[in-house]
Amino acid sequence: MTLSRDPNRRSSLKRASLVALAILMFGLTGCNQARSLHRSGLPDESSNLPWKTTIVSEGERGESLVISGIIYAPDGRTPLEGIRLFVYQTDATGVYTTSGGDNRNTRIHGEMRTNAEGRYEFRTIRPGSYPGSRQPQHIHAYVSGPGYPEYWIDEFHFFDDPFVTDDMRKQLGGEGNQSSVLALTRDREGVWRGVRDIVVERCSRNCTGR
Repeated sequence: MTLSRDPNRRSSLKRASLVALAILMFGLTGCNQARSLHRSGLPDESSNLPWKTTIVSEGERGESLVISGIIYAPDGRTPLEGIRLFVYQTDATGVYTTSGGDNRNTRIHGEMRTNAEGRYEFRTIRPGSYPGSRQPQHIHAYVSGPGYPEYWIDEFHFFDDPFVTDDMRKQLGGEGNQSSVLALTRDREGVWRGVRDIVVERCSRNCTGR
């Protein structure tokens, strides 16, 4: 019995071999490549963030608090759209209700993205001081955006907190609404309200690398 010398048959066999090889290679690596391509093609989820958000669930124990403000360009005058603000804090008892050692994943956290007027706003509760300490109430905050790698800013503190000293008020005072020590007022519904404007900067020693 002799092998066929039909050139068309040889071409068909060659094509079949190449297809089989491609299937084998895709079976070994295709899933990972597909996932990688899928991830790279995903839109930036942070671009869909609202400028106003609530970071506590309804019924959260504590005194209601709303913080708002405007985020400006480094010139301190031009409102910036699309700047992401990430915040996290303790609950009313001063405890970070999280696991794994990363307080950024604590139960009370959230993020927002400034609107066309550079505005942000979040509703939460006044955090508690750490149990058994004289640590002032505070809310941690991180800023990032196009051209501004993420960095941390001074925590939100409150002027009426008995653990906020005069030295802290002077050190963190800033000018007007740019102070990180907020002068809170209470509205008719009993909600505390505070304003803090933020001027973005290129991160230096306070970069997070995220």
